[in-house]
Amino acid sequence: MFGFHKRQRSLIPVKKLDRMDQKEAFIEHEVEIGESSKEHSWTRGQQRNMVMIYLLFLAEAIMASSLSSQVAVLLPAAEGCLGMSASFLNSAFECAYFLGCTAGVFWGSMADRLGRRQTALLGLSGMCLCCLSMGFAKSFVAFAVLRLMAGCISSAVTVAGLAMMADMTHGESTRTKVVARLPMIAACGGVGSYIAKAVRNACANHAAGVFSKYPGLSGQMVCVSLVLIITVAEAMLLQETLPQKLVSRKSHGATADPEKTAFLGQSLSNESEDSLNISIIEALNDDAAEPVSSQISVFQLLSAPAVLLLLASFSILSLHSSTFDILLPHLGHTDSRMGGMSIPCPLLRPIELGVKIAAALRVMTLVPGLVNRVGLLAVYRKISLVFPVLFVVVPIAGAAVHASGASPVVSAIISSCVMLAKNTLAGAAEVLVVLLVLSAAPDASSTGTVIGVISFSQVFKALAVGISGVAYYLGGDYSVFEVNILLWTTLATVATIGAWITWKLREKPRVGGDIPEECLVWQGFFDSESDEESGF
Repeated sequence: MFGFHKRQRSLIPVKKLDRMDQKEAFIEHEVEIGESSKEHSWTRGQQRNMVMIYLLFLAEAIMASSLSSQVAVLLPAAEGCLGMSASFLNSAFECAYFLGCTAGVFWGSMADRLGRRQTALLGLSGMCLCCLSMGFAKSFVAFAVLRLMAGCISSAVTVAGLAMMADMTHGESTRTKVVARLPMIAACGGVGSYIAKAVRNACANHAAGVFSKYPGLSGQMVCVSLVLIITVAEAMLLQETLPQKLVSRKSHGATADPEKTAFLGQSLSNESEDSLNISIIEALNDDAAEPVSSQISVFQLLSAPAVLLLLASFSILSLHSSTFDILLPHLGHTDSRMGGMSIPCPLLRPIELGVKIAAALRVMTLVPGLVNRVGLLAVYRKISLVFPVLFVVVPIAGAAVHASGASPVVSAIISSCVMLAKNTLAGAAEVLVVLLVLSAAPDASSTGTVIGVISFSQVFKALAVGISGVAYYLGGDYSVFEVNILLWTTLATVATIGAWITWKLREKPRVGGDIPEECLVWQGFFDSESDEESGF
């Protein structure tokens, strides 16, 4: 419809026509390759915006690491090896932080409705207040409440940042490269705890006034300064990435071209066939330009089997990964003959930071290539199978090294390599989960909601604190060897369950089975040569 056909005779031979068709197809193929290569090139404005998005995650990592170093304010003895009391306090604060991160469900919906930029700036402002308030905390209750609030506020920055990444990246290879840099940013943000500790120790000998009354304030001032600088930069340079909602038909008609409106008004005054055609064309254009945005609720996502499987898989990953990290101070400096890792206590935290940076480098360089060659879901499934094996091999290898009579240094080196392997696998798995989450969103108006739903997995990170608490409770009734073997067995069992769930995952949700059909909009278009309506 709205087209015409013309018959013409051609004197060109059929063979030449075939050659011309092949040549045109080859040219079209070259054009498609050129256009696809241009998709990966960003303008300066887009590159600057991506840098600002990375700074969002850096600010969150700086705040989280600086707050975790405040345990030494309650227990000065925690500067060295973490004993049972210091480990319990650290675990309780981590539990409060993870529980607060479940507020990402609320921030995800807010990011879809009000915009990513406003949500991120609100989170950054709250992070500045949390860093400053933590400096005045001196009791366990105040620390726990502020850690809970910090988790709630920081989840706004995380959800908004991931949603911005989804808006700006198109294509699996580009998105994989962008997301694979996140573990490196988190590792660099871990330096914040060392800076806060150094400033706190430097001010301890010359404390005066308010700093003598609140010993943790000097270290937190560093956190406030860094986060505040990032907040000011984000307010000036960060651009909104959520596609703007199209105007309604009434506003579209009010802001239309005056000449066009006058012309249509005159033509509509008569009842000719031309005026009817113009009206139909304008109606079709209005319908095509104003699709109804799909809004998927949290309850609809929680009832989707694919989303639930993804949430369960990431929850199990978070559980055993966080349990290992929380128990590392306990397992790290325990002798290998007792099921530990034989890492000297003064070197445990520096080695942990170095291992995280090295693992992040491996993730940043290896994951994009593996995803391109093997596939996103296939890589994630294979990584999930390695975790149970790793948690079984570590105590066996430590016992074998001790039985051979080798130096404890050898056991410490092997344990450091194990930490590197674990952090590399965990970082790669988290990157792959983020990619699966971003690909699960059907459109930009639901991306934040999907990311917020996956933040429920933070509850399982809080459950890791319960596992560590049971370990510390059993430490008084059982030997260290028995407790450590029980911990390794628990980690291997949980990782095995996670691997089983991962093999049931689908890479993308299905329309109808996972995403309700009424939440999506089908648009029609007309071919001027065929009089047939098609859908896309």
